[in-house]
Amino acid sequence: MTSAPSKPAGRITNKRDLLGAESNNCYIYQDKTKKNKWYLYFLNKENQKPHRKCLKYDDGRYPLSSEEAYRIALETYVELRTRTDRGEVIRKMSISDMCDEFIKKEEKRVRHIPRAGITPPRLRLIKRQMIHFQNYCTNKDYGAGLPSTKSVHTLRDSLLDNYQIFRESTTEQTDPQGKQLPRPQTLNGELSTIKRAFMEVADAQGFITKQKVPSLPYVRVGRQQIQDTRRQSFSPEEWVQLEKCARFYWTRGISRYDKNGDLLGYEKITRSKNKGQDSKVTITRSNLYKVNNSGVKKASGPKSMRAIHQLDHRRMIYHAARISMDTGIRIGSLEKMKWCHLSDNKSWSKENRKSWVIITVPAENTKTGRWHEIAAPVNAHFEKLRYITGGKKDDFIFTNRSTGKPFSKRMWSTNLNEMLVESGLATWRPRNDANARPIDVKSGKKYSWYSFRHTFITFALNRGVPITTVCNNCDTGIKYVQDHYFHFDARGKETQSALMVGRKYSPKQSLNPDWMKDNLIDDSEETV
Repeated sequence: MTSAPSKPAGRITNKRDLLGAESNNCYIYQDKTKKNKWYLYFLNKENQKPHRKCLKYDDGRYPLSSEEAYRIALETYVELRTRTDRGEVIRKMSISDMCDEFIKKEEKRVRHIPRAGITPPRLRLIKRQMIHFQNYCTNKDYGAGLPSTKSVHTLRDSLLDNYQIFRESTTEQTDPQGKQLPRPQTLNGELSTIKRAFMEVADAQGFITKQKVPSLPYVRVGRQQIQDTRRQSFSPEEWVQLEKCARFYWTRGISRYDKNGDLLGYEKITRSKNKGQDSKVTITRSNLYKVNNSGVKKASGPKSMRAIHQLDHRRMIYHAARISMDTGIRIGSLEKMKWCHLSDNKSWSKENRKSWVIITVPAENTKTGRWHEIAAPVNAHFEKLRYITGGKKDDFIFTNRSTGKPFSKRMWSTNLNEMLVESGLATWRPRNDANARPIDVKSGKKYSWYSFRHTFITFALNRGVPITTVCNNCDTGIKYVQDHYFHFDARGKETQSALMVGRKYSPKQSLNPDWMKDNLIDDSEETV
């Protein structure tokens, strides 16, 4: 059998065989071209692969004599042979290398079509999860206290036992209900991603075996946390307040609050016996540069196209909120909507076609990857948007008036926060960076653009719209709606009224079965 080539004889000095390992052609030597460092060489005859490794102590020092090198070589040879016998590769992979390889692997899966891969936000989440894992490994106070260069095959099985303690201790935050963050569901998601990194990189490339993957602790989710899954939606009073304030103040470029967020108050009565008292007319100020209440540029002073575009953006966002509220469409689908996605139903009456419209949502614009259509009386809002943008068939509806590009995530979120503050549902927090200004919702809820979808579903169910119609119009499942929106109350009056639909009359006697007869049954016919 032909052995693998060894180093040229001219480079090898002080060669010495390892006792008991002669069958694997194992020996140590000094390499003159490597500053006379000591090396271990052996041949794995099962796969005919040669292995060479520079000998050094754990603290990085190199052996100075043949005896020191021989002792290190014996320990190294036993370790390497054990790894090769288990089917692992001799090359080592560090914790940081594994995380980097896993992120590169996930970057190749990024797709902009649902269900075809992962989305860019999902990739950002995975990157943050890998950062948390590396911080845990290197943290000496609450984590594992290991160097990032630690080889994955040397990690102990209980590596992740203290992961929850580390995350809670380093986060030091609570949710609005006072519960410790991160939530158990978040921790379980992070642990699942960490396991994927070990399985899909370290194990798949042969650096470890499945038995060497650290055990994952399961963070228990309380029963109350499982049951309390209602979505954050607007109450009827909150929605009316938000819509009116946005329409009368925010979309006109004026505000009832000063720059510090304090209410400006009401104008004083100048005549009659109530002179000097507060009237019902609110004091407002313009919060757009050189734009008056009607949205027309002032004749005097510098003209600002930026302010005009900002006012257009507010009106577009307002109509987007009304469309979302009347359709239940997902914000991701609304952002990607084009004018060609709108159509009318020829079977409708002329009167209905003036207000109703069919919205086609392509599969690539949905979270579920399913094509569906939405029917809603929102044609008037689209007509206003067409007047503002002058969009053509293949154009996106919600585009920046300055650049022509679709609205950014920041524009959607910032304008929603401004509407909530102007309506009095929220207050500004101190600005913590240059790009975003967070808010505190007075009710403790956490509003987002999905709140309009949740409110639409809740209102539709309360109006008595069949749950199947709501689910198909919103592209969601009945089980999901039951778990998150609809709460059955057997004692409620609405429940009794709903169950009485189709009955002949209310039962006056508990033992009278006639009230359950179907309306289609003819009482005059005798029962055979």
